[in-house]
Amino acid sequence: MENNRYAKKLNILFCVASLGLGHATRTLPLIEYFKNQGHKITVLSYSKALDFLKKELNDEKIEYISFEDYPKLERGKGLKFYYYLITDLIQTTKIIKKEKELLKNREFDLIISDGRYGFNSKHIPSFLISHQISFIPPKALAPFKFISDIGNIKYFKNFHKVLIPDFKEKEFSLAGKLSHNYLTKFFNYEYVGILSSYKKIETNEKIDYLFVISGYLDEHKDSFVSKLINQAKNLEGKKVFILGDTSKKDVLTLENNITIYPIATSNLRKKLFNCAEVIISRTGYTTIMDLIEMDKKGILFPTPNQTEQEYLAKYHSKKNWFITNNNDKNFNLKEMINNLNKTKPHPKNEKSKDSIEKIKNIIDFYLNESFFSIIIPAFNEEKYIENTLNHITNLNYTNYEVIIVENGSTDNTYKIAKQYENEKIKVIKSKKGVSIAKNEGIKHISKNSEYTIFLDADTIIEKNFLKELNLFLKEKNYVIGTTSIKPYNSNSKKDKLWYKFYDISHKITQTSYSIQIIKSDLLKNVKFDEELNFSEDIKFIKDAKKYGKFFFFNTNSVATSTRRFKKDGYIKTLIKWSIQANLPEFLKKNSNYNPIR
Repeated sequence: MENNRYAKKLNILFCVASLGLGHATRTLPLIEYFKNQGHKITVLSYSKALDFLKKELNDEKIEYISFEDYPKLERGKGLKFYYYLITDLIQTTKIIKKEKELLKNREFDLIISDGRYGFNSKHIPSFLISHQISFIPPKALAPFKFISDIGNIKYFKNFHKVLIPDFKEKEFSLAGKLSHNYLTKFFNYEYVGILSSYKKIETNEKIDYLFVISGYLDEHKDSFVSKLINQAKNLEGKKVFILGDTSKKDVLTLENNITIYPIATSNLRKKLFNCAEVIISRTGYTTIMDLIEMDKKGILFPTPNQTEQEYLAKYHSKKNWFITNNNDKNFNLKEMINNLNKTKPHPKNEKSKDSIEKIKNIIDFYLNESFFSIIIPAFNEEKYIENTLNHITNLNYTNYEVIIVENGSTDNTYKIAKQYENEKIKVIKSKKGVSIAKNEGIKHISKNSEYTIFLDADTIIEKNFLKELNLFLKEKNYVIGTTSIKPYNSNSKKDKLWYKFYDISHKITQTSYSIQIIKSDLLKNVKFDEELNFSEDIKFIKDAKKYGKFFFFNTNSVATSTRRFKKDGYIKTLIKWSIQANLPEFLKKNSNYNPIR
């Protein structure tokens, strides 16, 4: 793989859930790939998962952040179960808000989150790794499942793409209805295949039975491990236990050829897994992916009250890919081992290396900057053009150009604009008229232009706007659109309410003011009507929509002056604009327009 895959070294944040070690182990190969490419890595996790990643990565250049994780759902019994469920969901919501706050004080080029919903940004490519698109509630809560589904959709939509670690084909799916369900039509997603930190290595050693009981809910762990050890004593061959306990170091050797490791990381962990003939473990989804990656036979036990694991146990039992048992208390290990010869291998041959390649291609696509051309018609804008251009020169983006079209000004607009001219900003002149000016700007856009933004001279775009817009437009088939707009430099509730009203109106009516965005290749066929001096954008959008869909982009990064409304008042302006918009076209043409300056 290329050493210079990216134009610059990235500052990447990996956010890893700590509810069990599965999130950490499946994210590990992605962290290792980007680390080996020389990118700056920050790993955020908590407790045992963070300790595991520190030991596994063993790199002082990596920054580690310990950040409180969500409470462990589905704990307790009877009424306590429902009490904990409600309080834990409230606590989870609070922690997600804290996650959002952390990002306000840090800047990254890329965010990859495994199971942590608050770590995303509009202007930073943000990806969520999740196989659990729809939760399976306890039977008593089944009628309320729609609530958790709505919550998932809400959080998933905040990411630019959800990376689902499962196979695309339903018949090969490892997660079943957890990952293949109707919710996927409400957000951007892609099935990427399995993710496992294991790789096959040559070894002459042999372990007959490897017990991997890292656990998720510790309250069920000790008694289960004791039962496994007692039954393992009656099995022939070498038996090894890994308990996933980062707080202990001592390796225990028991009678009947049993070895117990509190934790196994790095080469030891991989070696033990490679040596094993049979894996006995919880029905954790990452464990299932590990077994598929390594072509191992498995015996799986769901954690009590863990509805996801209980579902996966039933699902894989029906598929006959593994032997499963529905509880911890009553099982016969010898009998289950005898039934292993009835299982069949998973038919899909794709492995983690294929999944990582898919993910890298997705990330490449989102990191790529589209080329934006910004056209600013400017007539007697000496009061505003300097502020607009100051904001543009502060843009946190590389691939753009600005064309300022001064058209008949009698003030210092042209002189001020010329002071900003450089390799990205060009200042030209045209005849008087907003449509004439915009069309003149079109003639000067770069052949590399992918989207053209028409921006009023008193409208500012903040530093991350083009990054946000670039990510919003990825994988969309929109051709024309506009954005939400804030009142510039105003804390007035009245201003904010009126601007919100206009946002809603423009979204519903598919119209705009202050800013229009169009695919640049359409400008061969779509131009502004030069006989129109007002409402020219309405006809322009209408003509463009013949070629595709309109979009309305919600953002906090665009603001325009309140000068129009301060002079005439909001109600008078609304009436005037409504009349102008609905006038027959022949009455609009060549009509005078009195600009407010």
